[in-house]
Amino acid sequence: MKLKPIISWTPALYDRLAKHYDRFARWLFPIGEKGRDQVVNGLESGLILDIACGTGTLLEKAHQIGLDTVGIDTSRGMLLESRKKIPTAQVVQASFYALPFAEGQFDYVVETNAVSAAEINPKSVLSEMLRVCAEGGELRLGDYGKSERRGLWSQTLEMLGILFGDYPYDYQDLVSSIGHVVEIENLGWGGMYQYVRVIKSQQSTHLPHAPPDWLSDATKNIPDVQSDDSRHLRCRSFVNRKST
Repeated sequence: MKLKPIISWTPALYDRLAKHYDRFARWLFPIGEKGRDQVVNGLESGLILDIACGTGTLLEKAHQIGLDTVGIDTSRGMLLESRKKIPTAQVVQASFYALPFAEGQFDYVVETNAVSAAEINPKSVLSEMLRVCAEGGELRLGDYGKSERRGLWSQTLEMLGILFGDYPYDYQDLVSSIGHVVEIENLGWGGMYQYVRVIKSQQSTHLPHAPPDWLSDATKNIPDVQSDDSRHLRCRSFVNRKST
């Protein structure tokens, strides 16, 4: 029998959790801090996009080391919390299925604890991340992945992850299937929590995918952007950054 999540992590749920989310996450997912530290490790300058920025914890780390920061999330409540941490960051209410930016706009496109969400098509999200990443730029992920270890401990963690809305994908296969080479480092949880790094090559495959129904209302109002057209929105502060 196939396991199904007992929690649906919708924008409405995140809105309700937003004010207390950091405390909740530190208690329930302490390994996430290790993932965020690894994602920003070694970065010194450039424009970074966090595709599910939540309350802005990773954006705050990126800002502190001198990066220009942009974040998207489907939850307005989470974005308001991120504003409190980094008032100068550009935050956009949008879906990572259809990132509202032109191609090749960012030096780094990152995420933590988002692609593993069981309701999404991970290959399409990774494809969108690659689309908006500059050639030679990097994708960096800190997320739950398929462990090479198949013991009782890893299988138990895998089942618990699915029940709470996180599916451990095989990032080696996913990234290879869209024509890129991936580096993977195990950060803990029996090899299930992983740091994933991809350098964008010249050839990149884009795989459009329809978002879940619950996103239709979540992305109606997109603050802090100006529109070239429906597929090519850019943050006001960075409209000309790549062309200068």
